[in-house]
Amino acid sequence: MKSLSCGIVCLCVLPLLAQTESKFQKDAVGSKDHPLLKRIEGAIILKSTSKKFDSLAIPLQRIVFDYGTQKFKDWEKLTVEGARTTLFYREPADAGTLECIRSYQDDLKARGFEVIFEGASNGSPTEEKNELDNGYGRFIKQVYTSETDYAIQQYTLSGCDDFRFTALKKPATADTGDVYVTIFCGAVTGSWKDPQKGIAEGTVLARIDVLETKALNNRMVVVKADEMQQQIDKSGRVALYGILFDFNKTDLKPESDATLKEIGSLLEADASLKLLVAGHTDNAGDFDFNRDLSSRRAAAVVEALVRRFHVSAGRLLPFGCSFASPAASNSTEDGRAKNRRVELVKWN
Repeated sequence: MKSLSCGIVCLCVLPLLAQTESKFQKDAVGSKDHPLLKRIEGAIILKSTSKKFDSLAIPLQRIVFDYGTQKFKDWEKLTVEGARTTLFYREPADAGTLECIRSYQDDLKARGFEVIFEGASNGSPTEEKNELDNGYGRFIKQVYTSETDYAIQQYTLSGCDDFRFTALKKPATADTGDVYVTIFCGAVTGSWKDPQKGIAEGTVLARIDVLETKALNNRMVVVKADEMQQQIDKSGRVALYGILFDFNKTDLKPESDATLKEIGSLLEADASLKLLVAGHTDNAGDFDFNRDLSSRRAAAVVEALVRRFHVSAGRLLPFGCSFASPAASNSTEDGRAKNRRVELVKWN
């Protein structure tokens, strides 16, 4: 009778377990992957949201709470605006945080993205070797100010000891604006496991945000040499948006060639004209970093004009302005785009 009783219990429980496991393997109703992002095999979507226009704060350094002042220290960040998709994934049971982060990075790099920041807790969230914050879930709570009512973010992820973050950017093309992806992966501790969602101790949860800025095609129009001359005659300078660089780099992008050619024509038409080539940035990053970056970018423009268009080096003077002379407010992506420019200023 005892063995028969066990057999009956097993028969009743197995279908229930099968139903529960099946439920855990399904994406949340109405959710789907973002077209620019592959999921890790075996992952499911716990929640997803999409907004036609929103902002995203992208940290570029560690977030630290100062116990002496009882305030957070200022942390460098990049704030971008556009269409935003947020996805919460439950990763496969055997995946770790490093494997998840690297898998996403490798896939996105193959699609033209580049890493602009990354860090890890290194298993010690309250110690100095934590590259993201100085404990108590401060990184995720400071960075992600939307979805604050969602338990997985506010409690489960902020309570992780082992967590990693990466931010990537795909530069704008003629048809699309800049695209940013941020990824936070955390391994769940025993205190925050959630069997009802299929989340066991050690399970990795990932929050992924994709933000697509609008294409600024109106700034991609090449300013002709005679238009440059008219602006210089009128105001002593002309702002150019057709000279392009990758994020934090000084290599001129091929799309810059048309504008460089027009500058060469401008200088050829007036042999006495001398120009200050001024590089300008937005306010992402500290002033000295941007001053160095803008100086090197201005020098790259001068070098290209001298080498490729045979302009005398004595007629050009490169200068880096950092973000000292904004053309618009840095509080919006459109304003920051206006501030990222090269200006030609009449020197003689």
